[in-house]
Amino acid sequence: MTDTKDWAAHLAAIEAEGISTQAYARREGISAATLYYWRRRLKPAVQPSPTVSLVPVQVKEETAAQRCTVWLAPGVRLELGALPPASWLSAVTAAVSRQVR
Repeated sequence: MTDTKDWAAHLAAIEAEGISTQAYARREGISAATLYYWRRRLKPAVQPSPTVSLVPVQVKEETAAQRCTVWLAPGVRLELGALPPASWLSAVTAAVSRQVR
């Protein structure tokens, strides 16, 4: 007779491999119905661990200034020598939208 820990290990393997219960049962020669039974029975004890995938990213720093054009209204534009901070753009947008109303 198989131990509860063995069934918990089978269920953990299914979760870790990302394989269907049916495919795992076929591969291991185990009844899928038995695996479903043990999943229901052990549900409080066997919870999938959350996985976090982090990917390293390297951001290339821009050395050249980027010109920026902000259209304030039809026919009215503001030419900037460099891209301003997002907070400044947000403040200008809010101020212009208040004036347009």
